[in-house]
Amino acid sequence: MKRTMKGMLGGTALLVSLTLLSACTSKEATPGAVDTNGLEDKIAGLEQRLAEQVQKSGEQDNKIAELEKKLNELSTTVSTATETGGTTTGAPTNNGSAGKGDGVLITFAQYEKLEVGMTVEEVIAILGGEGEALSEAENMVVYNYKGTGDTGANAVIAFQSGKLLTKAQSGLQ
Repeated sequence: MKRTMKGMLGGTALLVSLTLLSACTSKEATPGAVDTNGLEDKIAGLEQRLAEQVQKSGEQDNKIAELEKKLNELSTTVSTATETGGTTTGAPTNNGSAGKGDGVLITFAQYEKLEVGMTVEEVIAILGGEGEALSEAENMVVYNYKGTGDTGANAVIAFQSGKLLTKAQSGLQ
């Protein structure tokens, strides 16, 4: 009986060994095996999608840069137009009352304090009042101020969009 048992165990062991050996050398994938070809294909596809996204991102960066450049150009144009007296849209601005004036006499020292770009309020504070309006246009007023000094001493000051645009004087002391 011992011999029979040894023979059966030996045969069973041989059968199990052959089964394992054939499973390891089989070319067909077993349910627990990893399909590396499929994973490599998926990785290649993801790399392709990433490359496309990087390209789109670069194109978007270029478009953003172009738009920022145009915005800067427009901002510069608006600033230049405002500084040189061009018109811009927006709320009405204060160019003064455009009346007969306050009858103030100004000096050359007051005139020298005036700077292009000052507001009407800043100019009135320096000069002590408003001059006589000589001319009015849509967004512009030109004032004449009588001055101290020789006969006919005066200053002419123009405002556009509420800012001092230009100034001129004659005979102020």
